Amino acid sequence: MKRRWLTRLQVTGVTFAAFLLLSPFVVAFVLGLLWLYEHNALLIWIAAAAIAAGSVWGMTLWARHRIKVHTRERTTEPVRPADGDWAPLEHAAWAEVMRLSEQASGEIVTDYDRLREAGEETLRTVAAHYHPEQEDPTWEFTVPEALLLSERVSARLRKILLEEVPLSDRLRMGQILRVWGYRPMVASGLSYGRTAYKAYRIARLANPLHALAAELRDRFFNELSGSAREYLLRRVARIWIEEVGRAAIELYSGRLQHDADALAEIADQEAQASGPTEEAFPGRPKILVVGQPQAGKSTLVNALLGEYRAATDVLPLTAEQEGYLLTLADGQELLLVDTPGLGDRMDVDTLVDAAQTADLVLWVAPAHQADRSPDHEALQAVRRFFAERPDRRQPPIRIVASHIDRLSPAREWEPPYTLDPPEERPKAQNIAAARQAIAADFGLPEQEVIPARLDGATPYNIDALTAELETLIPAMQQTRKTRLLRHPSSRSLRQIWRQTRKGAGRLLGRPR
Repeated sequence: MKRRWLTRLQVTGVTFAAFLLLSPFVVAFVLGLLWLYEHNALLIWIAAAAIAAGSVWGMTLWARHRIKVHTRERTTEPVRPADGDWAPLEHAAWAEVMRLSEQASGEIVTDYDRLREAGEETLRTVAAHYHPEQEDPTWEFTVPEALLLSERVSARLRKILLEEVPLSDRLRMGQILRVWGYRPMVASGLSYGRTAYKAYRIARLANPLHALAAELRDRFFNELSGSAREYLLRRVARIWIEEVGRAAIELYSGRLQHDADALAEIADQEAQASGPTEEAFPGRPKILVVGQPQAGKSTLVNALLGEYRAATDVLPLTAEQEGYLLTLADGQELLLVDTPGLGDRMDVDTLVDAAQTADLVLWVAPAHQADRSPDHEALQAVRRFFAERPDRRQPPIRIVASHIDRLSPAREWEPPYTLDPPEERPKAQNIAAARQAIAADFGLPEQEVIPARLDGATPYNIDALTAELETLIPAMQQTRKTRLLRHPSSRSLRQIWRQTRKGAGRLLGRPR
């Protein structure tokens, strides 16, 4: 009873104190209104206050709309794009991850259980994508793969912290834990602060128009801070799901089965299996030179090398694949692999097998030859092979339109010729038409068909082909990396035997 009486006394005292504090403002406001009324300025003041309040309200609505549009556009973008060396199967899995990321709510960041559930759902989605035949595909990985994944994720997280989080390299864990220990005190202080601010909002009602403008201003800034908070939470949620999805793709795709040393050994094994001429070039992108007999394959190799290294195509003397080292102007080394002619000593199945180990295919097609059915059949077989195996990456394909000097008029040869757009000379017109026809037959853009003259003392347009090779180096390296990562490890039996021997030695007390 006594405590209730004291509470009422406190409330009465606070109310009386608030009245005393507000009285001067109320009296001043009333007197000001009377003065404005006596001087016929009250309506002007009301109109000005209404215009100011309306302006603030309009700015609030405009800012709210712009913030929502901006955050919606930004939150639909991936935090990091897909890796360039991914195969189509990885890109399909990434599309599933992006779908989950776009549907994620920013509120999962503030709820540990929902955050964990979102990560688990992402893992299950990617696992089911790679192992649809398994009832529970989540555990389809090995312990070494999981350990290597933890190393990569830790390194990636460290980089993100150093680049994105201020003072992450300055704050020590002890300082963070001490600040976290002050959390109850901070929460209590914020509670008192909110109570005091509510009292201030009540106090400023002494001037209603001022209070209205202040409320609109507060609403404006609250909208800004609320939208920024929503954007940041959604951004963090997307980072979480996308990083979990990226790690899951690395885990379930088998890309973690090989470390850097294993990849180097695979490259050596691949080189040794392809013939003695390729043995010295295990780490260089491989370019497969393909075409019909007499198309100019070996002549193209000679033109690129700048010297006589392969037998020319006057007679089809190349019976087996032969590799030649090509060094570009920037020092990048490439491996040119000359092949027999299509339909002669190289059937379609052999070409498909060779394309599996290539990082770029240079297809030589004579510009003056109308029958390209063998080329079309072989190219369709290559495309069909990779389309049926989305876990593999098809190497880029470029067409070299050879023998352009034999196009009509045959006696005219006065390079250079402008083809984009074609100039008025008949030779240029016919070269452009041949390029267009070859592009249509191969199903490629015209920009990926390079007209060239390969024979003669001064081959023509080889510099354009070399420039195209330089631009394709990143794509070749990505294709090579994907191919090596898909390569089955041939040292598994040796590794199992070594593990068994070491384990048995430790069990018997004789470490080996």
